Amino acid sequence: MKLNVYLPKGYSPEQRYPVLYLIHGYGGNETDLLSGLEVDQNADRLIEAGKIEPLIMVFPQMDNSYGLNTSLNYAVDYPGDPMTTYSGMYEDYLYKDVVGYVDQHFSTITSRDGRFIGGVSMGGFISLHTTFLHTDLFSKVGGHSPALFQDDWSQAGGENGVKRFLYPTDEDRQTRDPLIFAEDLDLSELEVYLDCGDQDHYKFYDGAEQLTKLLESKKVSVQYHLGQGAHEAEYWKSNLDNYLLFYAGK
Repeated sequence: MKLNVYLPKGYSPEQRYPVLYLIHGYGGNETDLLSGLEVDQNADRLIEAGKIEPLIMVFPQMDNSYGLNTSLNYAVDYPGDPMTTYSGMYEDYLYKDVVGYVDQHFSTITSRDGRFIGGVSMGGFISLHTTFLHTDLFSKVGGHSPALFQDDWSQAGGENGVKRFLYPTDEDRQTRDPLIFAEDLDLSELEVYLDCGDQDHYKFYDGAEQLTKLLESKKVSVQYHLGQGAHEAEYWKSNLDNYLLFYAGK
């Protein structure tokens, strides 16, 4: 499995840095948020301006997995199809292997106070799912146009599309859906940032708004922003400064 790592200018092993894990969307990979959104350039500029703390950013390969533990064995579900789903122990991989590797090989703050995670679309789902289940690891989480499906699957292959993989049964949904976690789990120590474009064709703003209300009712620190834009790189790129200020702002 691959990952990209951004180190701030002047990185020194003598200093401990906060770490931001950023997760790509469906059909993407570990290079998307760098080559596509150029988040490294935004970070350089904001650090230089003294607006955010110098930080390490990690971009792991998560395939089209939704970050779930779906099988003890790794498998490409439909070989040859670039939009296929992937099965494996992806939740364990992310919160155990990736976090452990980064803490071992880089000069990181190893407490939850210095560890953040966020992502776009599927990556937003992964970030929320992982953090809600492992609040001991992360203190801040962001879902940027997060793939929080409700009952409308029309833009994701219908009942036999993503739904069949993500929530094959009602029982599976109970153990996977961040919206259900928000009702059932203690998330009081988290800071949460949610946003979505008002032209998002998946209507993920509905899920983000519902999650915001659930978290507010539980007195969780949450902010929600409905902006102008669609479910696309141009929208996320226009909001990168806001994202980085949430994670690492001074």
